[in-house]
Amino acid sequence: MKKLLMLSASVFEIPLIRAAQAQGYYVITTGNNAKAPGHKVSDEYAPFDYSDYEGMVALAKRLQIDAISQGCSDNCALVAAYMGEKLQMKGHDTFENAKIIHRKDDFKRFAKKIQLKTPIATDFSDINEAKAYDFRDKYPLIVKPSDQAGGNGVSVVYSREEYLEAVEKAFGMSRDGKIVVEPYIHGTVHSFSTFIVNGKVATYATLNDYSYANKYMTNTGISPADNHVDAVPKLIPEVEKVVRELKLVDGLLHMQYIDSDGDYWIIEMMRRMPGNNCTTAATRAFGIDWRDWIVRAEAGLDCSGIPTPRTPEKIYGYHAIMSDHNGIYQGTVIDEEIKPYIIDYVEYDEPGEVVDDYLHQKFGLVQMYFNNDEEKERYIHRIDELIQCVVSEE
Repeated sequence: MKKLLMLSASVFEIPLIRAAQAQGYYVITTGNNAKAPGHKVSDEYAPFDYSDYEGMVALAKRLQIDAISQGCSDNCALVAAYMGEKLQMKGHDTFENAKIIHRKDDFKRFAKKIQLKTPIATDFSDINEAKAYDFRDKYPLIVKPSDQAGGNGVSVVYSREEYLEAVEKAFGMSRDGKIVVEPYIHGTVHSFSTFIVNGKVATYATLNDYSYANKYMTNTGISPADNHVDAVPKLIPEVEKVVRELKLVDGLLHMQYIDSDGDYWIIEMMRRMPGNNCTTAATRAFGIDWRDWIVRAEAGLDCSGIPTPRTPEKIYGYHAIMSDHNGIYQGTVIDEEIKPYIIDYVEYDEPGEVVDDYLHQKFGLVQMYFNNDEEKERYIHRIDELIQCVVSEE
């Protein structure tokens, strides 16, 4: 039996673990967190710090690994690329290209070079230089650590005073000590998942992205995106420009973009699967089993048979359950009004769990559907009222 090493084991890696097992792989999970839920689903847990790149290469050799999956982590995407190079395994980009895609400062410099449709950013590796820089009348700006996801360390600023505070915050969150500053684009946020085969977009899916508990982190999505008919033909050439310039391997290339009155701005790209099991909603909408094909690509297998997207007949979505304050988790209450539209509900924690980081903690995931836009609009903007995370004061 061939072995696949899954570099992380959060709840969001579980669909990939099961997809790999369905393909006949013996799945070994790793990481420092022995309590991660993915370990219970995998065939074996091999504890290791995946930030130790050379150690991970040695671990893969010892375990006689045949394939590597980066899961849903930007940091693991870099590790997987490094291991792929060292072990001469197919299915992953070069380490340098992985950094270009997954590190915001590298990506923004690359995007400027190839004239990608993205806000032009200024990057800094020195906090004093960043503070001294005068953006004059270019506000509002968005300030981000170059190496974080999930909205960690991100701020939108409208003044010099707010900017200086945001710089401190972003540098405080960055492991690499790097940040990017770019114009803040007003508009609606969306995702565009593409699957690359032989340098071309072979298939795709789109989503609306919503942020309720944390305005810088998506916790709800709907597929297809409202603007997908107009956006897709405009975004595919931008995706293929990146693929061509970097000679990316076959597989997932996911992006987030902003629709500013029909003007589409690419915010970031990634080669790892996005979180919140959003690929489940995309799979139901467009008829492509993203998890299965992601595993195939990361194993270096032929992906030329991936199907083209079907026209969505219904609207499918997900909602990650979050609190709006810290305290003690008491459970989740689902309103009778939304229950007929729920396909699946998974609760991650038992009542009594401490909520000490409500901006990032997630307590469950709902998969849902709507028959038409009218139903979607009726419920999606009230989703936090209809699916309530009950948290008592500490």
